[in-house]
Amino acid sequence: MIKKIFDMDNPLMQGLSTAAYLMILNFLTVICCLPVVTAGASLTALHDVMRDMVRHEETYPAKMFLDSFKKNLKAGSLMGLVFIAAAILILFNYYAAAAFLPPFRFISLALGIFVLAVSFYAFSLLARFENTVRGTLKNAILLTAGCFPQTAGMTAFTIAFYLAALRFTTVIAPVALMFGLSLPVYVSAILLNSTLERMEKGN
Repeated sequence: MIKKIFDMDNPLMQGLSTAAYLMILNFLTVICCLPVVTAGASLTALHDVMRDMVRHEETYPAKMFLDSFKKNLKAGSLMGLVFIAAAILILFNYYAAAAFLPPFRFISLALGIFVLAVSFYAFSLLARFENTVRGTLKNAILLTAGCFPQTAGMTAFTIAFYLAALRFTTVIAPVALMFGLSLPVYVSAILLNSTLERMEKGN
């Protein structure tokens, strides 16, 4: 009985292993995001490793993350700056609308949700396919609209996760600290896996 419990093929042990990997990858992602300009490369590496985890192809997630971070440093950082600029612009419009035209805040919120959804596709595509940043963004926008069920699932989970962390701070906040970046990306990797597989096969 004890041997079965600690067998790595046991669902419990696999779950604990996945949770440990998510914690490690979350820590690495946060650390590599600290220079700000490298945030995009860090998120690209996170998406890259999560895809392999979902497919059970990971070997050493921490090493895979660092290798991917180095590989995608230039393109990933540029992509990250694009999204940072978009986020700043949306926040500016939101607070401007709040001060002068409150109803228009919902437009900013909608744009924010759309940019969040596009980011999941953009970093996933950048991690897997050779393309320019502009070409990757174009494809990400098309997929955001064309794969609506996956888009809705990713954004709904991410928004609900962060809202729960804000609402139930003492319970959810520690979870958000340990899995705040890695868990939403892991869920997105699950939802996007079939789409990426079809793209890889050219279908």
